Amino acid sequence: MELQDRVAIITGASSGIGEVIAQFYLKEGAYVYGCGLEPAANFSDPRFFYQQCDICDPDQTTTVVEGCVREFGKVDILVNCAGVTGLGTIDDTSVAEFRRQFEINVFGLYTMTKAAIDEVRKSEHAVIVNIVSELGVKAIPNRIAYCPSKAAVEMLTRCLAADCGPRVRVNGILPGLTETPMTKMRYEDAPDPEAERQKTRDRYVLKRMCVPEDVANGAVFLASDRSSFITGDMLAVCGGGQFITCQ
Repeated sequence: MELQDRVAIITGASSGIGEVIAQFYLKEGAYVYGCGLEPAANFSDPRFFYQQCDICDPDQTTTVVEGCVREFGKVDILVNCAGVTGLGTIDDTSVAEFRRQFEINVFGLYTMTKAAIDEVRKSEHAVIVNIVSELGVKAIPNRIAYCPSKAAVEMLTRCLAADCGPRVRVNGILPGLTETPMTKMRYEDAPDPEAERQKTRDRYVLKRMCVPEDVANGAVFLASDRSSFITGDMLAVCGGGQFITCQ
């Protein structure tokens, strides 16, 4: 197994992509300390522990790291998955909403990494994996806050790699638009949900939507020894969407 006996903290582990990454890590032999805003996770496992946490609160992120060390004895891997999305242009996005997306997507990731970095550095398999977005490397309409916030995460990932090497490898994943509990309402609220899903599929070279399992496979690879000479890079898991939008 790729991650046998390694210990991972995964933010956003109570739903969506973070939940699936947690389950994949467990299948690969890891111990997982998950956290999220929800009071409880949707699954249980003898090697999984969950703690409610607001990643924008430094005191709460510190308690997550302390809890992981208390429960499992160490931290080898940090997966920063928690984040928010949102639609809007400069005309209809409030200052508060713009700030909210940056607060969670950028400051929250920084806060959790700041809390965990000393413990991660102790590991012989020290890895940080940040879930970025294809929209961190290209702009599309109606994402005035989301695209810039994810672009900041992309650059923050590279800066962390430069600062934390050679001890810690830091990489990012660029998922395509993935239907999760956070994005599902975008389709369910449409007049024709299936037509809206097909519109998303048609954006990509591979003509399908990203699924959480696609991202989880990438997260396993980047945390494993198979990627031992990769740092400061982005793994595009978006069907070609990082460089082209099909019509």
